[in-house]
Amino acid sequence: MQKKMRYVCLLGVLVMMGLLLGGNGRFLAAQAEAPTQLFITATNAGSPPTLELQAYGITPQGEPLNFSGQTLTLKHNNLPVIGYEFGGLKEVGVFTVFLIDIPEGVSGQFEAIQQAIRQYASPPVMKEQVDAIAIYEVGTRDARVLLPPDRFYNSVINFFSNQLALSTGATALIDSAVNLLTQIPALKPDPAMAAALVIISDGTDAVSTQFRAADVAARANELGIPVHTVWLTNQQLSSVGQQQGQDYLIQVASRARGLAVKMENPTDWAIIWNRIASFRNQNIIRYQVAELQGGTFPVELGLVDRPEATAVAQITVPGNMPSIQFDLPPESRTIALPNLNTAVRLRFRTTVRWLDGVERSLSAAQLVVNGVPQEVAAAEVSDFTIELTNLGYGANTLQMAVLDNQGMRATSPVITLQVSQGRRAIPPKLEAGGGIVQTLARVVVVLLILIVLLVGFFFLWRQGLLKSLPNLLPKGGRRRKRLEVPASYEPGAGVDLDDGPRVLARLVVLDAVSQMPPEMPLIGVRVKLGRSPQQADIAFEHDLTVSRLHATMMLEGTTYRIFDEGSTSGTWVNEQQVPEYGIQLMDGDEIHLGAVHLRFYQP
Repeated sequence: MQKKMRYVCLLGVLVMMGLLLGGNGRFLAAQAEAPTQLFITATNAGSPPTLELQAYGITPQGEPLNFSGQTLTLKHNNLPVIGYEFGGLKEVGVFTVFLIDIPEGVSGQFEAIQQAIRQYASPPVMKEQVDAIAIYEVGTRDARVLLPPDRFYNSVINFFSNQLALSTGATALIDSAVNLLTQIPALKPDPAMAAALVIISDGTDAVSTQFRAADVAARANELGIPVHTVWLTNQQLSSVGQQQGQDYLIQVASRARGLAVKMENPTDWAIIWNRIASFRNQNIIRYQVAELQGGTFPVELGLVDRPEATAVAQITVPGNMPSIQFDLPPESRTIALPNLNTAVRLRFRTTVRWLDGVERSLSAAQLVVNGVPQEVAAAEVSDFTIELTNLGYGANTLQMAVLDNQGMRATSPVITLQVSQGRRAIPPKLEAGGGIVQTLARVVVVLLILIVLLVGFFFLWRQGLLKSLPNLLPKGGRRRKRLEVPASYEPGAGVDLDDGPRVLARLVVLDAVSQMPPEMPLIGVRVKLGRSPQQADIAFEHDLTVSRLHATMMLEGTTYRIFDEGSTSGTWVNEQQVPEYGIQLMDGDEIHLGAVHLRFYQP
C-alpha cells in the first residue's frame, strides 16, 4: 500500500509539471486541439457506373459529423469527382470496450460498476447483434481480457453472475489503456464499426513504464477512438490522491474527445451511452465516374472548410463486371393513374454492358419496385413490359438487378417514378399498350356499342321519330358566361340559376383581406383561384399572400379535386398541404390559400 501511495504522489508531481510546462492546463503531448477526422469504412462497386462509399466523421468535441451539413471534396483515382449524392444512413454498429480498474479501495462500488455496464448492454442503448461490447481489466503492463468481444446481452448478464475479483499487486492504468487502444481496431467484430473506450478507475497508476500520462489521449486521437472516463472513489487514498486521480481522468476524457462522470452519479451514465450510440449509423455517399474502367483505384474524401480532414481508401472495380442503366429520361418518370386497384402495365428499356467491353449473356434479371423484386426474362432486359401491382401515389423506387453467365451481379442506379392521382397519363417512353388480350377486349366492347347504337337508330326509324329530330334540337347555343354573384347575396340563400348552369358546389369565405361575397357558387369544370383577375376565376385581388394563380379546382365526376399551381405559400386542406396529385374535396373541408380561409360545401 505504501508503494502505491508513493506512485500516486509521483503521478501527482508529473501531472502538475505537465500543467505548468504545457500552459493553459494542457499536457505537452496534447497541446493541439483534437482534429476533425473522417473515416471511409467500406467501398462498394456493385452498381456500376455508380460507386459507393461508407463513411463517418468525428468532430473535435467527440460528436458524429453531420455529413448532410457539409460540402465534401471527392477524388477517384486522384481526379476530382464532379457531383455526388447522399444515399442516407446505414446501420453499422459501435464497438465499446470497458477497461476497469478495481483495487481494494473501490470494492464498495463493485455493484455500481456491474450496474453501469449492464445498463449499457441493454436496450435501447446497445443494439443486440448490431453493436458489440468487450470488458478488460487493468493489468501490470497490458489489459487482461474478462469478456471478449460479444454482440449479445446475455453474455454480459452471464459474465456478472459472479462477483468481480479485486486486482492484486501494482497496476499500470496508462500502459494498459494505451496498449488496449492499439489493439481495438483488430478486436472489432466488424472492421467498419466505430469504436469507443470507457475507463472505469480511480485514476491512479502505480507502475507505468512504457508510456506517459498524456499518451492515452494522444493514441486515442491518432486512432479516432473517443475515451470516456468514470471515476471511482478509492477510500484508501487521501483526499489529495483522490482529487489527483479524478483530475487525471477528466484530463484524459477532455483531450480524447470523451466525457467524464462520477460513478456516484448514475443519471450521468446515460450521457456517455448516448454519445457512443450516436456513432451507430454511417453515411452512404454515391458518385459516378465517366468511362468507368476495371481495376483498383484510390478514393479520397475531404471537407471543403477543413482541408486537413481527409480519408483515403481503395475501391476495386472488377473489369468483367456488368453495368446496367435505365434508358428513361427524367421528364418521363411521372405518370398519373385514376386508381391503384388494378395492375399497370409499363414498358422499360435498359442498357447492359461489361466494363471490359466483352459482350456476355445474362442468366437472371429482376425489377425491384419499392423493395419488392419481380422476375424479368433475362433475354428481354433491354426492352421489356411488366405489370406492376405495388405502386403507390407519390415517389416509387425502381432498380434493376442482373446476374450474368459468369455469376457476376450488378444493380442499376435507383430511379424514382412519381405517381399522381388523376386521369390516366403515361409518357410514351413508358407506354406499353394493353397487350393482345386487352386490345381484343376493347375491340369487342366497341363492336357491342356500335350494335346497340344501330339497334337504337333502327328502332327510332321504325317509330318515325327520326323525322321530328330537327325539331328536338336547340335552335342556337347559349354562350357560357362567368357567374356574377350579387352584392346582396346571403350565405345559404342559394343562387337562382334557372336560366344558367347548375351549381355543383360552393365556397364560403371565412377569412380574407379582399372584399369578397360571403359565398361563391362553383359551376365550372375548372375553377381557378388566385390574386390576378386575368388568371383566376375567383380573384383575391388585394391579398399579397395569395399567388397570381394559386390553385385550381377540377371537377372529377361529381366532386372537385384541388391542385396547387406552384404557389409560394402552398395550398392546404384541413391543415394538410396539397401534394402534386391534388386532394379530393369533401363537404365541409377547410381550404387555406395564404391568409385566405375558405370552407367547401357540396350539396
